[in-house]
Amino acid sequence: MIKIEQTLELFCDEYSKMILVSALIHRYSNLQGLYIIHFYEHIWKYYYLLEASLDTNKSIESSNGKLYYIDLSLSKNINLGNFKLYYSVYGIFVNFILEQYAYRHLVYAKDGDYVIDGGACYGDTALYFAHKVGQGGKVFSFEFNEDNLEIFHKNMSLNSDIKNITLFTNALYSDSKTKVYHTGSGGGSKLSLESQDNQEYTMSVSIDDLVDNGKIDRVDFIKMDIEGSELAALKGAEKTLKTYNPKIAICLYHSDSDYYDIPLYLKSILPHYEFYCDHFTLGVCESVLFGRPSNS
Repeated sequence: MIKIEQTLELFCDEYSKMILVSALIHRYSNLQGLYIIHFYEHIWKYYYLLEASLDTNKSIESSNGKLYYIDLSLSKNINLGNFKLYYSVYGIFVNFILEQYAYRHLVYAKDGDYVIDGGACYGDTALYFAHKVGQGGKVFSFEFNEDNLEIFHKNMSLNSDIKNITLFTNALYSDSKTKVYHTGSGGGSKLSLESQDNQEYTMSVSIDDLVDNGKIDRVDFIKMDIEGSELAALKGAEKTLKTYNPKIAICLYHSDSDYYDIPLYLKSILPHYEFYCDHFTLGVCESVLFGRPSNS
């Protein structure tokens, strides 16, 4: 309880505090039918506009079910870019309309930014960030699940004119010397340190090592949705965080302790940061911690 109180004290607005409390009540109560209340009902009209651009005759199978072909340039009255991809309407709605990785014109990827896209899955967030940073920016995407990578490459091939996305097929972690495996499938695929059914391993990588080795020139924005490995990966980016002071959007919902351990860790190494919190579904998923240097 003390850590939750300490976390609430970090947030710079009452909305963030309310969202964190609502998310934790939802998790701890475990009551079926209890939903987190949101204040964007007026935006749902865009969901239906997206549905209208869906091609139900073109789909592919994924471990999360069918993914439909969506041409965002056909979405009337919405400027989402000219991307084409296989994904779900709700996923597009959350990432491109609600903008899960932006907070109220305070924390967001902007033109020219260099972005870490931790947990690229099918490439949807890579395309979102590519649209935001423009030709002068870069997106460094991380995904190591083979099934996800197959769809990632398919979606990139549909957008061959996009040249500012670089893919690393490593798992973000606290170091670059750990053999890792994956459990689960699709967007819920998690890092494991133990082999599952004689899987081949993938080597971990830390953001600090990639920056030190010159594979990433600088970092302006870090997004992480890596299924419970966020805290370890942030510890592997401590030098980068202190050097470049990037804006951050870090998912908290993979464990109860992440709701306070991640914010408190970041505040301990970045005392000059201001923090916010938001949530982007009606259920337990997609609680995101946002941060930026004060007065930025």
